[in-house]
Amino acid sequence: MSDCIKLVFRGAAYTVTGSCTQVSYHHQNILIDCGLFQGPKEIRDLNWKRIMDISKIDAIILTHAHVDHSGLIPKVVHQGFNGPIYCSSGTRTLSEVILPDAAHLQEEDAKYANSSGYSHHKPALPLYTTEDAKKALRQFKTLELERWIEILPGVSCRLIHSGHILGSTFVQLSLDTNLGPKIITFSGDIGSKCGHILRPPKSILETDYLILESTYGDRVHPQNNVENRLEEVVHYIEKSNGVLVIPAFSVGRTQEVLYLIRELEKKNKISQLPVYLDSPMAIEATNAYLKYPEELKLVDTGGPIKSNLSTTKFHAVCSNQESISLNAKSGPMIIISAAGMLTGGRVLHHLKKRLPDHRNAVLFVGYQAEGTKGKLLQNGLSTIRIHHEETPVNARIFTLEGLSAHADSNEMMEWLSKFQRLPTLTFLNHGEKNSLETLAYRIRHQLKIDVQIPHLNEEIKLQ
Repeated sequence: MSDCIKLVFRGAAYTVTGSCTQVSYHHQNILIDCGLFQGPKEIRDLNWKRIMDISKIDAIILTHAHVDHSGLIPKVVHQGFNGPIYCSSGTRTLSEVILPDAAHLQEEDAKYANSSGYSHHKPALPLYTTEDAKKALRQFKTLELERWIEILPGVSCRLIHSGHILGSTFVQLSLDTNLGPKIITFSGDIGSKCGHILRPPKSILETDYLILESTYGDRVHPQNNVENRLEEVVHYIEKSNGVLVIPAFSVGRTQEVLYLIRELEKKNKISQLPVYLDSPMAIEATNAYLKYPEELKLVDTGGPIKSNLSTTKFHAVCSNQESISLNAKSGPMIIISAAGMLTGGRVLHHLKKRLPDHRNAVLFVGYQAEGTKGKLLQNGLSTIRIHHEETPVNARIFTLEGLSAHADSNEMMEWLSKFQRLPTLTFLNHGEKNSLETLAYRIRHQLKIDVQIPHLNEEIKLQ
C-alpha cells in the first residue's frame, strides 16, 4: 500500500478566511478546519462551491471555534457528511454558541434579501440553517489535550493549547508509514503571549511538516500601552457626549475589551459609562470562558473572574427589540457589537445610525481584512454602503493596535525557534500576500527551513 500523503489547501490560501486543509492518506480524508469565507463578494461566493466529494471525508478536526475555521461545517453536514468532528472541550462549548448563531445570521440575511428584493436569487436561500448547525453539533467529539489518540487506522491526533481563543489548539497528526511515523502540525491561529486573558501558546518539540498561519507575518504588534489608547478614545466620547461603537469578534476580542474597560474604571482613569454588549453570542461566549479557568491568566490575578469580564454599568443586550432601542439612546456610552470586520450582524445597524454624527466614534480592536467595510473605514472612506444605502462617515475612526489575539511576526519566529526538531517543510496559509511573503522570507533566512505558499485548491504530495 502506498504511503503517499497529500495535502489540498481548500481555503485560507492567500486570504485570512475559509481555513480548510485536506489531508489524504491511504484513501482516508481528513479536513483540518472547515471555515467560512468572509470579506469581498468574490471571496464570500466561495462558500457556495462544493469543497470536495463529501462522501470521501472521514473526519474533521477543528483547531478552534471561530467561524473562519468552523463556519462551513453545517453546510458540509447538510451535504451528507456524517462522520466525527474532533476538537477540544472548550472548542465544543464555544461551537455550541457560534454555529447556531452563524446559521441564524444566514437565515436572517436570506429573509432580508427576500423582503428587500435585492438578491438575484428567487428566493434567496441561506447557506445553511439552524437545524443543520444543531445536527452538526451532535457529531462533535472532544479529545483530551496533549495525548495521542488514534482516530482512523494509522492516524493518531494530538491537540495542544495554542492560546488564541478559549479551547484553541494546535493539531498534530501522526501518520504510520514504512519509514516510521510522520508528524504533520497545523497551527490554526497562534495566540499572542501579550493577551490579557488566556495563557500563552505552548511550545511544540518536533514535527516533519508544518502548516502555519501568517495573519501578522509582516508586522510586529506595537509596544504602546493599549490601556492609554483606549482611555484616550473613551475620553473623546465623554467630552463630546457621543457614542463609541466597538466592532468586536464575539469570542476573544470582546472579552479582552471588557477586561480593559474594567481595568480603566478600577484605576479611575475613565468615568463609569454605560457599556452595552449587543451580541447574544458574545454574552454566551463570555459565560463559556468562566467554565474553563485552567486556560485563563485571570485565575492568577486574584478576585472573582466574572467581575474582570464585566464593567460597572454593564448591560447585556439580547433581544432584537433591545438592540433597536439603543438607537434612541444618547451618549456618552459604549456599544460593543459583532461582527468584528463588519461582515454582518447588529453592529452594522449601529454604524448606520452613529456614523453620520461627528460626536460619535468607532474603535477597531482587531484585524480588518482587505476589502471589508472595516478596512474601508480605517482607510478614510467618506461614505460607506450599509444595507444597500450610502451612509456618510462623520464619526471619528480609531484603531487600537496591539490587542490582537494573533501572534505577530516576532512571536511566530520565537515559537518556531523552540522546536527541538524543526520541520523539513513549512506551508504558509491564512494570510494576505505581503504577510505570507514576509514571513516566508524570515523563516527561510533565519531558520533555514524550506517554505511553500500554496494557492487555493493546490495539491501537494509529501512523499
